[in-house]
Amino acid sequence: MSEALFATTALATVPRVLGFCDRDPDSPTFGCCDRAYWHYRLTDVANSRAQEAGLLFSLAWRYQDEGNLFAGQDSVLEWVRGIWRFWLAARNRDGSTREIYPNERSFCATSFSAAAFVESVRLLDAADRYQEELKLAESTFLWLGDHENPDVANQMAASLHALAGYATLTGDARIARLAAKRGEAVAALQNAQGTFGEYGGLDVGYQSITLSSLTAISRLIPEMPWVGEALRHGLEAIEPRIGEDGHVDWRGNSRRTQYVYPRALAANASPALERLSQGLAKGTLLNPCWLDDRYTTAFAADYLFTAMEIGHAHDHP
Repeated sequence: MSEALFATTALATVPRVLGFCDRDPDSPTFGCCDRAYWHYRLTDVANSRAQEAGLLFSLAWRYQDEGNLFAGQDSVLEWVRGIWRFWLAARNRDGSTREIYPNERSFCATSFSAAAFVESVRLLDAADRYQEELKLAESTFLWLGDHENPDVANQMAASLHALAGYATLTGDARIARLAAKRGEAVAALQNAQGTFGEYGGLDVGYQSITLSSLTAISRLIPEMPWVGEALRHGLEAIEPRIGEDGHVDWRGNSRRTQYVYPRALAANASPALERLSQGLAKGTLLNPCWLDDRYTTAFAADYLFTAMEIGHAHDHP
C-alpha cells in the first residue's frame, strides 16, 4: 500500500513540472526548467535547481507501474537530455551554478543540481551515451571539491552525493579522492545524538534530506562504512519527532520545516514511515503536490525514490 501512495503522489507532480520546462527543441532555451526565466522573463538568470526536473523525469521514465504514463517513453529521454545540456551551458566558467542572481556561485544549487545530474545518468544507465556531457561537467565536481558550507549539513551531504556519483560513473581518480575527503567532512558534522547540524541545531526536515543523500551514497559506494552507522543514528534522532500521521512540530526545528523526506526511512525500514503513510492516505500530510514551484520537484523525486525503496524491499525481503 505504501509504495502506491508515494508513487501516485510523486507521479501526480510530473505534469505540473513538465509545465515548468521549455520542451520545444527549436527554442534557444530548450531544456530550461525555470519558467520565470524562459517564458515570463521575470528573472535575469535561470535557477539551476530547477534543472533537477531532469532527475524527476528520469525516475518517472524508470519507474514501472501500469498507471505511469511516462515509463519508457522516448520523449522523456529527449527532455532529460535537453535539461542537462541546458544546465551545462548555463553554468559559470568555473563549473559552479547560479540560483538567484548574476555571477552567483551557489554551493547549495551546485551541489543539488550536480547530484541530480549524476543520479539521472545512473538511473538511465546512460554513462556511455552521456560521455560528452560527463566530460563537460568535470569542472563542476572539481569546484565542489574545493568549496564547502559546513554550517548546513544537507548541502554538504548533497555535495558528497554529487562527487561520489561522478567518481562512480567516470572512474575519475581525482574526484574519487575529493569524495573521500568530503565524506570525512560530512561524517564529522554528526554529533553524538545523531544530529547533523543545520545552523547549529536539529531540523527534522533538513536532516531527512541529509539522510536521503546518504542513502543514495550507500547505494553508490557500499564500502563507505561510516554511512550505515550515520544513517542509523540520524534516523534515531528524528524518528521520535515524527508524530501521528507523520506530522512534525515545526516549532522545534532549527529551520522551521514542516516536511519529511521519506527515502531514508523506507530504505531502513523505519517505523516512522508507516506514520507518514497514514497521513498521506488521510490527505493531511504535507506532500510534494502541496509545495510551491521552488521545492516540489526535489520533494517529488524523493517520494518516487521512496516508492522504489519499498518495492525493492518487497522483492528482496
